[in-house]
Amino acid sequence: MNSWYTIRAQSTGAEVVIYDEIGAYGVSAKGFLAELGALPDATPIALRINSPGGSVFDAVAIYNALQRHSGTVTVWIDGIAASAASYIAMAG
Repeated sequence: MNSWYTIRAQSTGAEVVIYDEIGAYGVSAKGFLAELGALPDATPIALRINSPGGSVFDAVAIYNALQRHSGTVTVWIDGIAASAASYIAMAG
């Protein structure tokens, strides 16, 4: 089970929720990218963030993967997107 994010398919797209530290204490960017890659092409993504930050290396990899995703990415910062989480927030 992923401790710092969830990806849920919905009838109109996918919801990605990041509510913890990025990287070190959760699943690596590699795991996140594998799950993101399982979404159908052009799936719209609603990205919700409440994170104090974490690994900049994981955050940049996640940002780049979201930028490559062919669907739209809409970002909501539900609390804070500090430090490394701010990179991910710029993906929308």
